[in-house]
Amino acid sequence: MSSLTQLQRAKDLADLAKLLGFTPKGVSFVLYKMGETKKYRSFEIPKKSGGFRIIHAPEPQLALLQRRLAKFLYDCVQERKKKYPRFWFASHGFHQGRTIVSNAEVHKRRRFVFNIDLENFFGMINFGRVRGFFLHDSMFVLEPKIATIIAQIACHENVLPQGSPCSPVISNLIGNILDSRLLALARDARCTYTRYADDLTFSTNEKFFPTEIAVNVHGADWQVASKLKKTIEKTGFLINPAKTRMSLRRSRQTVTGLVVNDKVNINQDYYRTARAMCHNLFHTGLYFKPGHGPADATDNLNPLEGTLSHIYFIKKRRDRCQRVNKLAENAREFYPPKAPEALYRKFLFYKYFAAPAAPLLITEGVSDIIYLQCAIRALAQKFPLLGKEEAGKVKSLVRFLRPSSTSRDVL
Repeated sequence: MSSLTQLQRAKDLADLAKLLGFTPKGVSFVLYKMGETKKYRSFEIPKKSGGFRIIHAPEPQLALLQRRLAKFLYDCVQERKKKYPRFWFASHGFHQGRTIVSNAEVHKRRRFVFNIDLENFFGMINFGRVRGFFLHDSMFVLEPKIATIIAQIACHENVLPQGSPCSPVISNLIGNILDSRLLALARDARCTYTRYADDLTFSTNEKFFPTEIAVNVHGADWQVASKLKKTIEKTGFLINPAKTRMSLRRSRQTVTGLVVNDKVNINQDYYRTARAMCHNLFHTGLYFKPGHGPADATDNLNPLEGTLSHIYFIKKRRDRCQRVNKLAENAREFYPPKAPEALYRKFLFYKYFAAPAAPLLITEGVSDIIYLQCAIRALAQKFPLLGKEEAGKVKSLVRFLRPSSTSRDVL
């Protein structure tokens, strides 16, 4: 029996708990016995555009329940896609096998690229909307009790929280209603449309950009057309006017942060900035972010590692166009650019060998790490330099170089 059929046949909390691998008491405890203040921990992360984004991270028991629900809903989506291959066709965010690259790929080499940002994307999806979707959507049509319990698992303070494992899949399910309407609008206007979370992109090679999508007000100023605005608002979302932008072929065109004028690529200013931060780090042990000065320098390597990992991921991908990527004579050979890889290698060498946060152990195999960690936990009192006990748990005082595809390729 398919996952979707099992979900549709569920009648009460006990049935849903069984599908999610929980006991009814376990689900009841998480939903109704845990205090609201104990379910989530909240913190802020800075936005690239300024200000802060509030993240609500669920505590372990609730997080496990949400992960199980998310996996079950993704299974339902995969079953649906087998029957209807174009289901979730326009969505590229939170989608297995799709990335910001796949989202940007379909908009390269276009005369016009028009980007829209939805305001407070997760916050616009409230408890009633989640419950109503699972009650009435033709794909699900669940029992009222099951729809209510799913909404209780997914929502916090009456909305989908950023930080929940099941918020992405549920937002995509509800966002698919918007996608289907915008795909129809884009088709009639001879445009290509995609969505990555709250970023909507329309592109075309038509001589004039369709007025159903956007209207040129004056010079380089464009605004969302009333037809597109009404379509978006009818599905329960709002446009963020501050992040609406049109880019023409003669200027730099970006989609989800990637340049798409000729091929999908990293913004060169972004790469130069990362290279400058690495230069400061390697010579002084500190670096500072763009827009900051030496007084704001930090030795926290995580943000810079994320930047370099992103650059490496984009640069190492294969573009099948020989002319654009200057492949070798044999079309099956591909040589990614060497400079970003060399920069990433220097950074990883610095992180692991020049300035390690703790002594580093390099093992022969992956299983050796597991055995050594178990030994450290068991023998922490006998070997205090390897581990110490804190709050009833043993904290390892050494680090391991964990083998991964990236570390093997780069190092």
